[in-house]
Amino acid sequence: MKVLYACDFHLKQSSSGKDRATRQKLEALSLIVDDFKVLSANMRSKPLRFMEIFLIEALVLAYLIFWRPSIFISRGHVGFLSVGFAKVLNVKTVREVHADTLGELKLLRFHGVKRMVVHGLAIVADWTNKKSDVRIYNHPDLLTWYRSNGVGSESDFFTYNGFDVRSRSSLSKERAREKFGLSQDAVYLVFTGGASEWHGVDYLLSLQKKFNEYGDNIKIVVGGGDISRYEGSENCINITPLEESGCADLIRAADVCLLPVKANRISPGSPLKLYDYIVNERFIAAQSNTLGYSDEVERHRVGFSVDFADPEVAREQIIKFLDSMRAEYRGVNIRASWADRMQEWLIGLRFDV
Repeated sequence: MKVLYACDFHLKQSSSGKDRATRQKLEALSLIVDDFKVLSANMRSKPLRFMEIFLIEALVLAYLIFWRPSIFISRGHVGFLSVGFAKVLNVKTVREVHADTLGELKLLRFHGVKRMVVHGLAIVADWTNKKSDVRIYNHPDLLTWYRSNGVGSESDFFTYNGFDVRSRSSLSKERAREKFGLSQDAVYLVFTGGASEWHGVDYLLSLQKKFNEYGDNIKIVVGGGDISRYEGSENCINITPLEESGCADLIRAADVCLLPVKANRISPGSPLKLYDYIVNERFIAAQSNTLGYSDEVERHRVGFSVDFADPEVAREQIIKFLDSMRAEYRGVNIRASWADRMQEWLIGLRFDV
């Protein structure tokens, strides 16, 4: 089986979770596919990367003509020409869909010409999503929403993100706390997601305020970005910037890791930090009644559900868990690695694995 994958991400860097996760995913896929080719971005400058989309598209067309893959998988802005061309050549076209790109424009703080460009790119990506034979979503809510809007077929499916076992930090809790100057006696709750509203950062600030009101010896540590623009940010510990290895070390310093999210998108997404928490063996407090969050934590028995929208209730739930928590994380045989997820891909695409 020949598989061609194309995207406009820079897979050699790890500053972006999307880039890092895509690289790890493709490394896992390459181990179970006979013949596998990847075309991705290499230029770091954003204007040059925009132009590089057209170069990648041209390379895809050449591979479709001369290499003739069995499957062509695309993500991002690549595919607006090649998906239609692949269908002419009877190549099965598969599209990764991680968001409703047009619907989420309202969450972006872009204005003027930049917003017009982003809107245009979103239209192109949405069109490419709809033209493909099969869509692989990263969340069941996206699958449901697209189908309810007449997009897709019974061949579409969803697969959550996963973890790479090589991402595990080797530090003990004590050594990790020494590295970041944290006390050995305090209780630390760690969050390593992006510092954005839809990730629920303001929920965490309200929660820390509650801990302070009750005199709890509990501190929230945020390592996913600068939270200084949020009211109450001075109450939390903010360690930034941290890349992949730094975040892994910070997770090892935690008693519990936090996984909040706001319900302001069609899909809350499949959080990469959830799997970083799992591979680094830390219990997780996940947003309650939320697919991709509480269901994964409960399925793998690696934590508990929390209503972060209510800081009073969230405090009680976390303290109750801390009071009954086992001394060490007891991992189970968790089938949520990228290798497991890529097996799900091939099963969904109806190829023998």
